[in-house]
Amino acid sequence: MSKIERERRVWHDHEINSVSSQDLNVIANIHAKCFFDAWDTKILQQILDMPGSFGISVRRPRFDSMAGFALARVVADECELLSLGVAPECRGRGIAKALLKGSMSRAFSKKACWFFLEVATDNNAAMRLYLAHGLVKIGNRPDYYENEDGSRTDACTMRCDLKALFNRHN
Repeated sequence: MSKIERERRVWHDHEINSVSSQDLNVIANIHAKCFFDAWDTKILQQILDMPGSFGISVRRPRFDSMAGFALARVVADECELLSLGVAPECRGRGIAKALLKGSMSRAFSKKACWFFLEVATDNNAAMRLYLAHGLVKIGNRPDYYENEDGSRTDACTMRCDLKALFNRHN
């Protein structure tokens, strides 16, 4: 399998690609639509430049427009999902699921045994997605996220055992 074939996967009608620096403007735009504390291209580039970091994006092949992204970092045997966002007009089409599964698969291929993330406790759709894909709640961070109105929201810390998950599916 060529490097391009390894970097490009198709999941249903979505094409999953590795993120490059050329994608950062689009990712910053999607991030701003998804999160109050939006990351700009400089922050995104710093994340991608960190050792062990990777990003994936989902595009609809016939439209060549990015629908969502995921950024993660593997350190030792752990991977942390740093951010996952889907453009509002593309939600409800399985894109977040493709990004989560793609990130978990990439992390496992990079020898990560554990997959961690934090999610706002009021983000019910994300909580359902993560629970449905093997993540379990392991902690709570009070007042972790700042909201647009100045209020604060707790974060739920979640973890998945990637070895158990991928051995179960083999």
